[in-house]
Amino acid sequence: MARRNDPRHRWRNESEPEMTSGGVILVMLRQPQLDDPNEMRTDPFWEFGSFGCTGCHRKNLMNPKRLGELNGMRFGFVQNGEMGVKLVHVTPPITMSNHDRFGEARWTPSEMPLTYREAPTLVNNFGFSDAPALLGMISDVKRSSPVAQFSSKFRSRRSPLPTSVSKQLIKVYEAFKRKGAQIAKSYVDALPCPPPLVDRNRKATYKRLLSPPLSTSGRIGTRCRRPPR
Repeated sequence: MARRNDPRHRWRNESEPEMTSGGVILVMLRQPQLDDPNEMRTDPFWEFGSFGCTGCHRKNLMNPKRLGELNGMRFGFVQNGEMGVKLVHVTPPITMSNHDRFGEARWTPSEMPLTYREAPTLVNNFGFSDAPALLGMISDVKRSSPVAQFSSKFRSRRSPLPTSVSKQLIKVYEAFKRKGAQIAKSYVDALPCPPPLVDRNRKATYKRLLSPPLSTSGRIGTRCRRPPR
């Protein structure tokens, strides 16, 4: 049971339903918006084992009213790009925190993801997958390409994958790491291309996002872009 005096657990509502612990939820990460000069695409903060502080997923996956359902889940972060949809990281079980304006997923140990280029492929437009059990989940989606089918299926999905699919996904991810798939040195390496503005001080950005807002509007003005000074 969460300690009520622990700020990392102040979200806890004993009446909230919880999913079965240990399942894998796929998190679709957006590609950099190249026409926005302030776009940093800074979340997740891999170095600190954190996701959600920019508020970009708070209307679906990270809905503040439903954070308790995610406690104990594992996130499988997937990144789309010119090489298809890649699995860049699978977290340990996560702990949720509610910062009022947004929810934050935390996990330990924190570690850098795989590079986009060397991460396992979940699907590409040729219909190939390193985790073929996933293909059965998108076969009935009416879209123009396998990647579009995948995106439509998982873009807003909050429920964990079936147990057999989760096991295959974890096995594939760990096999790629064990066989020497390149680990990202910078968060940019996990993206399909650099964002227009690269975040050079990730620690300062993370601390700034966790700080109370200067205004009372309740808006998270930073989103995935340049944080206010």
